[in-house]
Amino acid sequence: MQLYGRNKGALIGLVVLSVVVMLALTATLIFPEDPFSSVGDPFERPFDEHLFGTDQLGRDVAAGVVHGARTSLLVALIATLISVFVGTTIGCFAGYFPGWIDNVLMRVTEFFQTIPSFVFAIVLVAIMQPSLKSIVIAIAVVTWPPVARLVRGEMMAMRKREFV
Repeated sequence: MQLYGRNKGALIGLVVLSVVVMLALTATLIFPEDPFSSVGDPFERPFDEHLFGTDQLGRDVAAGVVHGARTSLLVALIATLISVFVGTTIGCFAGYFPGWIDNVLMRVTEFFQTIPSFVFAIVLVAIMQPSLKSIVIAIAVVTWPPVARLVRGEMMAMRKREFV
């Protein structure tokens, strides 16, 4: 915890993430109505009756943001779990089996790293038909290579250590 205290950016990030997670967890308590239903006149100003105002269809923007945080956090969590699993698996195999297995797995990893991640993710989502599932897969596909390289490096370092 002392590391967070010294790094102000990390502390601010932790506070913001905590607030977003708490809002997402309590979304139905804060905004019990459906975020897609019309609750007022179109383009109401913020802070009159609705915290962020309303959009062109009269929907509460704050309710949409808070309920949308749930979806964003769920997509991020699932994509991260998939990415870490795939990256760790490939990195472990590459680090534990030096030679041609390591060479092939690292060339595949480098191939994925040479393609711009954002463009690659957009192309993947477009090919797979836009949906939450395709977004999760696209994010996982573009984020596993750094994990694989890190795990491979750690595995190679551990192979060189002497254990009793």
